Amino acid sequence: MRKNTLFYFIKKLKCYTKEILILTITLIMSTLAIFLQPLMIKQITDIGMVEKNMNAIIVGTVGLSICAFSYLIIQVYQTKLFTKLHNSYYQELYNHAFLKLLHLKTSYFEAKNNTEIIQILQWDVSQVASITDNYVIMSFAYVFRIISGLTGLCLISAKLLLPVVIAIPLKYLTVKYLSRKREQNMNASIIADQELSGWFGDTINAIKEIKLWNLYKKRNDSFLKKLQKTLNLNLSGTMIETWNTFGDSLVEWTVTVTLYFVGGYLICKNQLSIGAVFAFLSYSSYVTRPIGCLLNIKMYFSRIQPSSDRLYDFFQMSEERTGRESINCADTPTIIFQNVKFQYSKERELLKNISFQMSPGEKIGIIGENGSGKSTIIELLLRFYEPNDGAILCNDKNIHDLNLSEYRDLFSVVSQKPFLFIGTIIENIDLTGNAEQNKLKDTLVQSKVAEYLEHFSEKEHTKVGNDGATLSGGEKQKIAIARALLKNAPIVILDEATTGFDTESRTYLHEMITSQMKEKTVLLITHHYEELDGFDKIYRLENGYLFPVK
Repeated sequence: MRKNTLFYFIKKLKCYTKEILILTITLIMSTLAIFLQPLMIKQITDIGMVEKNMNAIIVGTVGLSICAFSYLIIQVYQTKLFTKLHNSYYQELYNHAFLKLLHLKTSYFEAKNNTEIIQILQWDVSQVASITDNYVIMSFAYVFRIISGLTGLCLISAKLLLPVVIAIPLKYLTVKYLSRKREQNMNASIIADQELSGWFGDTINAIKEIKLWNLYKKRNDSFLKKLQKTLNLNLSGTMIETWNTFGDSLVEWTVTVTLYFVGGYLICKNQLSIGAVFAFLSYSSYVTRPIGCLLNIKMYFSRIQPSSDRLYDFFQMSEERTGRESINCADTPTIIFQNVKFQYSKERELLKNISFQMSPGEKIGIIGENGSGKSTIIELLLRFYEPNDGAILCNDKNIHDLNLSEYRDLFSVVSQKPFLFIGTIIENIDLTGNAEQNKLKDTLVQSKVAEYLEHFSEKEHTKVGNDGATLSGGEKQKIAIARALLKNAPIVILDEATTGFDTESRTYLHEMITSQMKEKTVLLITHHYEELDGFDKIYRLENGYLFPVK
């Protein structure tokens, strides 16, 4: 049986013990303030108004004013405490989720699109963080309020307790049934929202295809169908909560009407004063309303439970494997592929017994057709995937036994489609923001980024837009090369790095590899043999096997 994941997140509140203790003290103080109010009203009514005692009226009204004002001041302070606690807990959860996301395996991001991932995390974190909302925390105050209400009721009249006590099981049965329905509704709503966001993200990513194939009507019809399903579930959830409110109010009004009737009867029989009945009605509300709110916590948590389960499962997902052994990033290591096999699915083995060695300073080229697995070799080398069989060694140590961050520091990578962050050109080259200015200027010249900066009025501070939308493919590639040069790692990987380059730029990059990168190990993935002139080793990848050409 699955454990209740809400307890997992509630336990995380232990680090807020001090804040919760202060809140508890303020809750007790506010309970005391409202407990005294009906007694003051009783004194004003029975002793002051009925007996025409002005001193009793003055004392009662002053006391009532002090109680009311104190309660309001405490409420303001409580609101500040509630908000700070909620914000801190929300920040902790969201930060935990963000860090977890950064360390998850690549396969997680292949199963979902970006829009879907963002929406799911934002929704789940928000829902789970709501356990620190004012409503939930105030539930603890209701315990004190119920105790004070029952105390006040007993002080005034035990005879009138019966209608109040009968209301409790009626409320419980109503909430129990509706909370179960609400949880089922929330599960269905989460699935529907997830499907809609995933579909929406897929539509945005395929916007050019939709325009080219004139798919406007088909996609719109599909959108309306999925949206309608979501809205119907929202309506169902709203009606469940509405019926819960209806039942709550019906029970409360039934109790109030009964108390008026019985209280009026006792007044007529001279067994109870008018002030006592008014005080009793106030104390009864201290019991019936808080009990309703306490029981509704189950309804409240039933909405949170599905997000709690999903966020818990997210936090338990396996991350990228990182070893404990340290590695010296200053020295260029020897990399060896030993009979490496890899497949994305059971139907097709992409790489079969791949074996080759990258010695310090060597220039190695791999050529092959699209889909042959060239880029997969890089993915394995960079530890985005793990071999199904065989091993990759770094200085005779399995790369998966090495510290992941230190290991990746060994590599500078220029991919076929480099990603550019939203920001400026210089921010996309100096990713850490720590580069020396002289070194940065030299890198701009070496990568030939400096040549096209003259076309922009803001030079290196030009905004690149979403994934470099304002730049050409060649300009983006040169930024990626500048990144690699600035990092100055001992191993340089170029995966179809000349995509979008003209002949002159390709020639310049080749000269840079063979002359300026003499001390570095270079692995170049390409379609063109001419780019491999002067390389130490050349391999051809075909049908999953790696054949030496040179």
